[in-house]
Amino acid sequence: MKKYFIIISLSLFGLFAVLVLAQDEINYPVPELGNCGSQEECKIYCDDISHLEECIIFAEKHNLIPAEELEETKKVLVAIKRGVTPPPCNTKAECDIYCSEPEHMEMCVVFAEEAGVLSPEELEEAKKVLSGIKKGAKHPNCRGKAECDIYCCGPAHMEECVSFAEAAGLISAAEAIMIRKTGGESPGGCCGKQACDAYCDDPAHMKECIEFAKKYGLMPKKEAEMALKMLEAGLTGGPG
Repeated sequence: MKKYFIIISLSLFGLFAVLVLAQDEINYPVPELGNCGSQEECKIYCDDISHLEECIIFAEKHNLIPAEELEETKKVLVAIKRGVTPPPCNTKAECDIYCSEPEHMEMCVVFAEEAGVLSPEELEEAKKVLSGIKKGAKHPNCRGKAECDIYCCGPAHMEECVSFAEAAGLISAAEAIMIRKTGGESPGGCCGKQACDAYCDDPAHMKECIEFAKKYGLMPKKEAEMALKMLEAGLTGGPG
């Protein structure tokens, strides 16, 4: 099934993990960073959100983080200066854990929206998940995108995941019916629409996918039989 559950992972802090790769370029102690005397001390210093601005300035000056991450972190700083309350976590790892808990999601979504660190698609999906939780829909017994992708793949937890996804508006009623028809099974055990599209676009798997669709009534029987005949004849292109 689709990958519906996301971590509102605010990759905002811990800027100095990259210092491991830049040891020769840094002279310790570093006056700009509270006179931290080593890579580890500087990382601890910059994991503290109250030091975010000076760490951003130092990281930009020494080209310590990619431009995209730098811009994202600047957005976070601007939001904090505007008075938006950030989640009570200081490092990416901490924020991943904190924001993957359903009871913390609202704070994380609000901050992420104010800071502009999520794409419109990610923000829309996050709000739907939050809406589902607020309406009382039972969240699957998993935390975070990676864990829920694994948890919701296959038949074992299919009903639990589909029920939440449907209640949250992440899938339509028709999509929910289709998933329930298959019992959570998928061609080749693929997980998620993107992965299954890629799997079934491979000519080596087309027959398997057509037979799967035919078996579960995902396409009309006559259409499936015609598609199989075309495939056997080597005609894999064409409409549909």
